[in-house]
Amino acid sequence: MSSRVDVSIVIPTYNERENIARLIKVLHDLMVENGFSYEIVVVDDNSPDGTADAVRAAQNHYNVKLIVRPGKMGLASAVLEGFRAARGSLLAVMDADFQHPPEALPEMLKKALGECDVVVGSRYVRGGSTRGWSPPRKIISRGADLIAKVLLPKTRKIKDTMSGYFVLRREVIDGVSLDPRGFKILLEVLVKGRYRKACEHPIEFRARVWGKSKLGTTEIFNYLLHVLNLAHESIRFVLVGGLGTIVNLTALYLLGYLLGVEHWVAVPLAFEVSTLFNFVMHEVWTFKSAFSRGVIKRLAEFHGATVVHFVSQVTVSNALFYGYGVERVVSQLISIVVGFFLNYVLSRYIVWRKALVRF
Repeated sequence: MSSRVDVSIVIPTYNERENIARLIKVLHDLMVENGFSYEIVVVDDNSPDGTADAVRAAQNHYNVKLIVRPGKMGLASAVLEGFRAARGSLLAVMDADFQHPPEALPEMLKKALGECDVVVGSRYVRGGSTRGWSPPRKIISRGADLIAKVLLPKTRKIKDTMSGYFVLRREVIDGVSLDPRGFKILLEVLVKGRYRKACEHPIEFRARVWGKSKLGTTEIFNYLLHVLNLAHESIRFVLVGGLGTIVNLTALYLLGYLLGVEHWVAVPLAFEVSTLFNFVMHEVWTFKSAFSRGVIKRLAEFHGATVVHFVSQVTVSNALFYGYGVERVVSQLISIVVGFFLNYVLSRYIVWRKALVRF
């Protein structure tokens, strides 16, 4: 087996033939000039433009490892595969399109050898900038960063949580389960990683020289889902509860207005429909984990945990509707809000007590 190297530079690629060979040479020169032993790990998602062929040609001259995957499987998973193959004590991640300035890498590595366990190439600290960005793209980037800071407290000291250019010490992720669903693995590192200090280094984020940007609607949706997956389970519980409320009110409307079912009958039926919906969503998303008990037992416990919510909902809804003449959907909504907090506490500590994700 080859000896350990100082730095492993992981570069995920898809259709980067025009950039990758030049980037490899630039990185080689920078690493040699600054006295780092290095390897470059290119993880290519079977690019149809011949990116892998360009990397194979570069292997004749530089220390490059190539991993070709069977298809387009995502940026973050490519980085994880590169981490698994890497041998360096420092791990660097960057794009192949020269939007991440390679000349910043030596200083980022030096900071990682100093007091910083994680070093983020940042557009938003003093000295950093973006070049050629349209106002909508700036708004999207800042908005995504704000969402992360609101929902993920451990990211709040970093100004550029959306960066895809960073360096970390290997021990930050050793033994850590990283499972990014989106395209920003830095969030996984900041939330789950074992580090004492994360720093930022200013970079000028440049316009692409060749190829197209990969930012699109799918990537934005994946980012939002990724942040929610990293957030505390109470956030997901609230979102599922909101969706369950819509299901509840829709079922009540269909039963009461379209089918003419009496309100006192429609209320518990709508409650059961939303309870089943919520249970499924909590199983697969809110409290996602390996479970020690069977699904039928959890379903029974979930119904038990919602008994108080059910009683309060039926009591409040019927009291408002029959006693005070409040419109049926409004009375139902008020009763749902009243029982929500208790429903979360019982679910959190009884039904899924062994299924919580801890970071």
